[in-house]
Amino acid sequence: MTDVPRLPPPAPAPAPAPADGLRGHCAALRSHAHRLRAGAAALEWRGPQADAFRAEVAALADRCARAADGFALAAAQLDGVHGGVHGGAHGGVTARGTAAGRSRGRPPR
Repeated sequence: MTDVPRLPPPAPAPAPAPADGLRGHCAALRSHAHRLRAGAAALEWRGPQADAFRAEVAALADRCARAADGFALAAAQLDGVHGGVHGGAHGGVTARGTAAGRSRGRPPR
C-alpha cells in the first residue's frame, strides 16, 4: 500500500467583525418583534384575558425592537459613526438615546 499524504485541515473561517455580529443580533431581534406582533394580531381568542395576553406580547415585541435599536447604535459606533444614526434601517436611534429609548444627560441647546 502506498501512503497518501494528508492535507492540512482547512483554515477556520474568520470571525465576523464585532459590528457585523451586532447587526446580526439586531436583525434577529427585529424579526422576533415582527413575528410576535403578527402572531398576536392573528389570535382568534377573544375576551379580557386575550386582550391582556396581547398587551403582554406587544410589550415584549417593543422590548425586542428597543434592544435591536441598541444593537444598531452599538454597531454604528463600532463602525466609527459618531453623532448617532438618523432614520434608515436603524429606526431613528440617536447617540443620546439608550437601548430603553430614554435620553441621558442634558438636552442639547
